[in-house]
Amino acid sequence: MLGQDDLPPPYHRCGARLLGLLKRPVQVVVTGLAGSGKSRLIEMMVARPEIGQAKSVPVFELTYGETEQALIERADGSVSSTAGLLKYCRIPEDAVRARQELPDPRLIQQEFVEIGLFGTDEEKRSALGAAVARADLVIWCSQEFGEEEQHLWSLVPDQMKDHSVLALTMAEQQLMRGILQSTIDRLEPIVADEFLGLFPVATIQGITARTSAEVRDEALWSSSGGKSLEELVSRQIRQGRTADIDQARIFMDRLLTKLPQPALAANAAGVASPVTPLTKCQAVDAAVSAASSDKHSLVVQSQAIDLLQRNAIRMLDALEGSEEPDTDMVLDGCKEAINSVTDLLGSADGGDPVTDSLQENLKEGEEMLMLFQLERGEDAALDAVTLVLQIRKELTEKMSN
Repeated sequence: MLGQDDLPPPYHRCGARLLGLLKRPVQVVVTGLAGSGKSRLIEMMVARPEIGQAKSVPVFELTYGETEQALIERADGSVSSTAGLLKYCRIPEDAVRARQELPDPRLIQQEFVEIGLFGTDEEKRSALGAAVARADLVIWCSQEFGEEEQHLWSLVPDQMKDHSVLALTMAEQQLMRGILQSTIDRLEPIVADEFLGLFPVATIQGITARTSAEVRDEALWSSSGGKSLEELVSRQIRQGRTADIDQARIFMDRLLTKLPQPALAANAAGVASPVTPLTKCQAVDAAVSAASSDKHSLVVQSQAIDLLQRNAIRMLDALEGSEEPDTDMVLDGCKEAINSVTDLLGSADGGDPVTDSLQENLKEGEEMLMLFQLERGEDAALDAVTLVLQIRKELTEKMSN
């Protein structure tokens, strides 16, 4: 249904955007200064040490493809393709982008993009801007994250920092020199403010753990630091996908009420597995079936679900109804929704585990909304609406358990 051309405006625009989000692989951008171990880290993450580049190019993409092939784009826009691995291709001096396609199902949901920071300060800032604009998740590779790197990273928007990690590459070398722990101690306060986390990674050890035998050496993989990094990347991808699906679900819910019945039937006939909208009645039914001795808490929780959904719909309508939406109004509306639910849950009797858990989520949500309001803009407004949807989803799941 999202791809139908006959959707009424502005739903056709929103539907196309959501469909693109659901189809697009998550972009994991690996960046850092020259010699920081970016290529090795990607090789470790996909367990393919043979994909290393023969020559550095500004942008290297590792993506899914039906066959193993390499594509090279030159400065004049021309693109050449060669069967096999990029490592064995002759890369021209004016190459601006190289793409390695592999028939690896792990790359269907996520792509790795390496963007190096080379040249003058201005060129590095420009490359970093391109990396941030493309990324869903950033992995900054470094051996020490010194002053130059810290200055470059300070230019990154706070929203992106919330989806970024610092990989301390070649950690085994620092361990051998006895300086790894002191490096970690120095960086920890910086990382606490600037990244999701710090991950010391012994990339060579990680590659060995994943490729030296048919079965992965779990102990070696864990001690290399690769396992922890892999788990965080997977978790961030799942969370991102959940947010996209939530937006699609609420969009479908609204669209089902907007389409004429004949058009709805025609659209539904072409959908093998239509998205079932989460309506107020379903939310209440889930609440009634949930095991709980506090009926008043159930009623309050159901009202909270309804309030969150109605406000999310209203805010999405505001974003979609204008070419230049009032994003400040949307952010204020999301904040008002969170505050209203907080007040509502305060009327419930204490001691209910679902209510207590949701109140903790709401506190975290209030803090995130403060950050979105500082950032402002359409992206921040969309993130705020997604946050409201996510809190509603978590409450619904907890009531159903």
